[in-house]
Amino acid sequence: MTAIDDDGVFDGAAELDVDGARCAVRVRLAGHLSPIDGRYHWQGLAYGAPDDLAAGKEAQLTIGNRSAAVRLAEKIPSGQLMLSGVGAPPYDL
Repeated sequence: MTAIDDDGVFDGAAELDVDGARCAVRVRLAGHLSPIDGRYHWQGLAYGAPDDLAAGKEAQLTIGNRSAAVRLAEKIPSGQLMLSGVGAPPYDL
């Protein structure tokens, strides 16, 4: 089940497409409207991503029937992949 909690955090299933290779992941994402550029900035973690995904790559994140460009920011020591995006996120706000 996917849901946005009371704090505006999306937690649920997603699909990550990197260089044409797709993998199922669970994501936990949140964001905010930036007063500097007026755009929505969102970020979070992907759980269950393949170990060989390299930070710095551009990818596509799909949740249900919505997709958005995402940057693979870094792999943190506990193994999750940090994601960041700008613009409309792939989940309902």
